[in-house]
Amino acid sequence: MSHPWHQLFVPSRVWPQAVLLAIGIIALAAVIKPAAEPPKAVNNPLVYGDGTSVTDGYWSVLCIDSVAYLRILTPQGQTVVSKYRQNGLVERCDPPVGE
Repeated sequence: MSHPWHQLFVPSRVWPQAVLLAIGIIALAAVIKPAAEPPKAVNNPLVYGDGTSVTDGYWSVLCIDSVAYLRILTPQGQTVVSKYRQNGLVERCDPPVGE
C-alpha cells in the first residue's frame, strides 16, 4: 500500500491539465485590474461644456433618502438638482455609513 503523498510525485495524465489551469488562473489575475477608485463626491471643479473651468465653481454629490442629487456652487449662488442616469431614471445611491 502506497502513501497518499507518493501519488503526487507519480506522473499522471491530470498533471499537465492542472498546470495549464494554474497558469491560466495566474494570467487571468494579471489581466484583471482592481476597480478604479470612484471619483470624490465633494468639491469637484465645475467646467463648461467646452472644458474651460468656472471660476470658483464646484459640484458635489449628495445622497438624500437614497436619491442622488448634485449640489452646484458658483460665485452667483448654489442649486441642488436631481442626478439622472443616461436612461432618464433618477440615480439611486447608498447613504454613507457613519464612522
